[in-house]
Amino acid sequence: MKLASGLVALALLIAGAVWWVSSVEPEAPVTIENPRVRLVPGGGPMAGYMEIHNHSDQAIRLVGARSEHFGRVMIHRSIVADGRTRMQHQPDGLEIRAGQSALFKPRDLHLMLMQPTISPEIGDQLEIVLRFEGSQAVPAAVPVMFTVVPITSS
Repeated sequence: MKLASGLVALALLIAGAVWWVSSVEPEAPVTIENPRVRLVPGGGPMAGYMEIHNHSDQAIRLVGARSEHFGRVMIHRSIVADGRTRMQHQPDGLEIRAGQSALFKPRDLHLMLMQPTISPEIGDQLEIVLRFEGSQAVPAAVPVMFTVVPITSS
């Protein structure tokens, strides 16, 4: 009888812990991991990469970005067609569903960073402000510090 009571009590404790963990809101509705900019020598356009996690309960849309370090920042996707790779501007931005993530990586989604106003060096930190729409829980402007990495980095 004591064993059965103990097992019931343990089951209730575990159920309560699972409920509590699942109901706790994350610290921030959007988090950004591994933000980096690949350095291109000679002042040419650069690319920004990261992973965006939407912890909110609504879809959000990355609608743009800006930086004092670049004259223009655009959301692009690399596309291979007929054996050729080209970049496709994402004029409507990028939707990230509730609980989902978007991975910006080489040869795929990236921020196209054009008209640099500085000559960054490897290890520098560059602020890029990401602009979001779609959820009141997500700030409209999220400043992110991107680390400048060698062009050979992934």
